[in-house]
Amino acid sequence: RRVHEIIDATPLSNWAYVVPKTLAMAIVLVSMTLINVVTSVIFQLSLGFTDIEFSKYLLWYMLPAAWDMLLLAALAIFVQALSPHKFIGWAIMVAFIVWQLLNKAIDHNLLNYGSAPAMPLSDMNGAGSFWIGAWTVRIYWGAFAVLLLLSAHLLWRRGTEIRLRPRLAAARRRLTKAPGLVAAGALAVFGGSGAYAFYNINVLNEYHLPVAGAAHEAAFEKKYWKYNDLPQPSIANMTVSIDLYPEERRALTRGRYVLRNLTSQPINDIHVRLLYDDLELISARVSNARRLVDDKEFAYQIFHLDSTMQPGQDRILTFETRRWQRGFRNGKPNTRLVENGTFLDNHELTPVIGMTHQGTLWDPTARRYYGLPKRDGRAPVENTSATAKAVDLGGWTTADITLSTSADQTPIAPGKRVSDVILGGRRIAHFVSEAPIREAFSIQSARYVEKHRQHAGVDLSVYYNPSHAWNVDRMLDALAASLDYYRASFGPYQFSHVRIVEYPGYANFAQAFAGTIPYSETYGFIADFRKPETIDHVTATTAHELSHQYWAHQIIGADVQGSMVLSETLANYSALMMMRKIRGEAEIRRMLQYTLDRYLGWRAATGSAGEPPLIRVETQTWISYQKGALAMFLLQEHMGEDAVNRALRNLLERYRFKGAPYPRSTDLVNALRAQAKTTEEQNLITDLFERVILYDLKVTEPTAVRRADGKWDVTVPIEAKKYSVDRRGAETETTLDEHIEVGLFTAEPGIDGFDAKSVIIMERRPIHSGAQVVKFVTDRKPTYAGIDPYNYYIDRNSRDNLRQLVDAKIAITKSSE
Repeated sequence: RRVHEIIDATPLSNWAYVVPKTLAMAIVLVSMTLINVVTSVIFQLSLGFTDIEFSKYLLWYMLPAAWDMLLLAALAIFVQALSPHKFIGWAIMVAFIVWQLLNKAIDHNLLNYGSAPAMPLSDMNGAGSFWIGAWTVRIYWGAFAVLLLLSAHLLWRRGTEIRLRPRLAAARRRLTKAPGLVAAGALAVFGGSGAYAFYNINVLNEYHLPVAGAAHEAAFEKKYWKYNDLPQPSIANMTVSIDLYPEERRALTRGRYVLRNLTSQPINDIHVRLLYDDLELISARVSNARRLVDDKEFAYQIFHLDSTMQPGQDRILTFETRRWQRGFRNGKPNTRLVENGTFLDNHELTPVIGMTHQGTLWDPTARRYYGLPKRDGRAPVENTSATAKAVDLGGWTTADITLSTSADQTPIAPGKRVSDVILGGRRIAHFVSEAPIREAFSIQSARYVEKHRQHAGVDLSVYYNPSHAWNVDRMLDALAASLDYYRASFGPYQFSHVRIVEYPGYANFAQAFAGTIPYSETYGFIADFRKPETIDHVTATTAHELSHQYWAHQIIGADVQGSMVLSETLANYSALMMMRKIRGEAEIRRMLQYTLDRYLGWRAATGSAGEPPLIRVETQTWISYQKGALAMFLLQEHMGEDAVNRALRNLLERYRFKGAPYPRSTDLVNALRAQAKTTEEQNLITDLFERVILYDLKVTEPTAVRRADGKWDVTVPIEAKKYSVDRRGAETETTLDEHIEVGLFTAEPGIDGFDAKSVIIMERRPIHSGAQVVKFVTDRKPTYAGIDPYNYYIDRNSRDNLRQLVDAKIAITKSSE
């Protein structure tokens, strides 16, 4: 019981207690990271991936993870040294860890022990310069941890003395020679790294409390929202010169906008503003106008015109901006302008015209806190006056963009590349739009490898990281097949090129700009399709983004409810049709099941109360993307692919590159109704677009009995219900009287090996509410039977649509008896 007193009485230094404990914890913690690495490597090898980059495991995972855990261990040893009881010390550490997880008040990395700026990683850009901030602050806290361990050494309890005051007195006597030198060195590193970090976080960049963003947005909205409905000109032409300096993370932009009054009202003032704090407006000038307001705090300027700008008249805006990611910031790093893989959009480079909802406060709770009114949704779809504005407030323009970057990188911007030269150690490319484009554009720059394919007069190309060639041909194949289908179905493609351009995996999406598709390295370039059952999301995504060259870049919806139907719904539908064409029914069945599951999952997560009909969707992506695609696909199954695509082609021909009045979802519905031939098709359009309808289709116990003539009598018992959902989410059963697909198969639809030969029969049969039996006579023995077996309908539980038949051998035996 007194062994510790005997040990404490030995002439051992306190280091003999502190160092072994610290090393023991270090070995345990580092071993944990090593086990994670070994497990990950085994997993990689099991998937057939043999390019194991151990240096990245060490530098990007083991070293920072072990360091962060050792900081925590140092604190734990210090707390135990001070604590009169080990359980109290444990409780303090648990409380500290919980506090770190919940802490929202102290988020400054120099005040929050163990925290550090993030170090985003990508294969294209590695750790970039983000490691500097992360390791500067890690070294800062590492020096502090050394001081904690030194304090633990000096205050270590020996014998029965647990009081703090006597130990503090003894600690001062011990702070000589080696301990003193260690303390001096740690203090020097702590102070030096802290000063450098403070300079970066608080001087080169602005530090804001977590609540500052919401307060800033609220103040901005209170000051300028009154100008939201003020008529403003549109950008009829843009000439922009952008100089990128990736190694400095700096961009200079000079621009000239031809502003045209496309409204029906005179304009006296032009409002110019920036959307992002990272962008600095160096200068701005409007021809024949004087600046009334130059608000530095909110980056908002108002120019008063010398003479009223009448409808159809032009004014010239010239400007210069700069963005410069200097040093490192306290919070999440900006990953848009980087050393290799810059991806910036127009709002991150250029000013916008007029006051809009962008940059205002969205969170309902925060709006109430700051005394702002409840945010209104989009204008009702019936509001014809709202068709004067496009959904993102940007119309059609023409563009002339010159982009320069480092000589070893490839500059990419929308438009036809008319020149590309290297001068003075800079690569300079000039792009000119061949057709009207949206005001939104993007630019990219990286050390790319290019692969081109000429197809039907269009240059298809993929710009990618040299080590990411796996799916490049798959992307080119998808572009070629999609281009053929869309041209034949919807009309001409407007450009002589289409480019897929890889960007670092700091984000995980693809996006469509005019003739250009930025595509994350983690979304498609490193996807593995060696297993045949894997859904080909690269082909589907490529088809989706290319279809946006029609649905968003040839036609724009009005700023009313349902605008996303004219972009995302039609893009998803187009991609589904293209996938069915090149991949067949098995693949499309898996995609429809996935789409249905996504819709139902989001519907359950967000609550069905308030779900609008498709024609009135606003920002609910699970409705516009998932439900919309299912609705359009089902409609073409009933009306026919040619009829639906003819309706879409007619819609495009009516609105292609047209300004106000912009089309609404009702225009799409009217175009579809014009192609509907029967009352059932008209009713289906109503159900899909103007109501919220759910189905409950189920097969119970299908059987097959062999007849004397060798054929099979197949009986498929079905239970069917249909529900109408109101705005409160209440479901009411309604009459079901429709023709729905019923099929018999020799293999389960959607699984490997299922193909056209697996389909014995697929017929659209009349289905009504309640229980019923559908009968078939077939030449082949089925093993599966189903109602809506390919998941065309929005069924609350599609898993019971398909059932395996009762053992046919038993049925034969019973019939022979």
